[in-house]
Amino acid sequence: KRLAQQYGLSDYDAGLLTSSKATADYYEAAVESKQITGETLERFAKQASNWILGDLSRLLNIEHQDIDQTRVSPAHLVQLIDLVEQGVLGTTLAKTVLEKAFYSGGMPEQIVHAKGYVQIDDDAVVASAVSQAIESNPKAVDDYLQGKDTAARFLMGQVMKITGGRAKPDLV
Repeated sequence: KRLAQQYGLSDYDAGLLTSSKATADYYEAAVESKQITGETLERFAKQASNWILGDLSRLLNIEHQDIDQTRVSPAHLVQLIDLVEQGVLGTTLAKTVLEKAFYSGGMPEQIVHAKGYVQIDDDAVVASAVSQAIESNPKAVDDYLQGKDTAARFLMGQVMKITGGRAKPDLV
């Protein structure tokens, strides 16, 4: 209850985060390290919760590890969330960076620079990828023009595939 009230989380998420002392300690270490308050704190707290309960938990389950055994420290998680907030990484690319950090122990910023994982925000490059996706998928374009929203998502996925997941989604 305290986590839910303090950080604006749902009772469900707070319950999951406090299901083990190690997870609760990890979460609080990440959130408290930011030294922020108010709505900014609640937004960050929710993002940290989502990453811990989602992708980090998935990786921990795959490797049969507890959170206190992972190479991804709270500082890793904070840095990853900051990279997403700054627009350096989109969510898809951030998941890739988290996985690389999970297995290597490298800090997200180091992984981003070493692997060149920077979002493409150059209009010409994105426009070229969009054109390529449209030209390569005439049926999807036709479906979209006939009002099928799923076709737009498919085309978006094709652009992301062409750019290696690096195109800035709102620009696409």
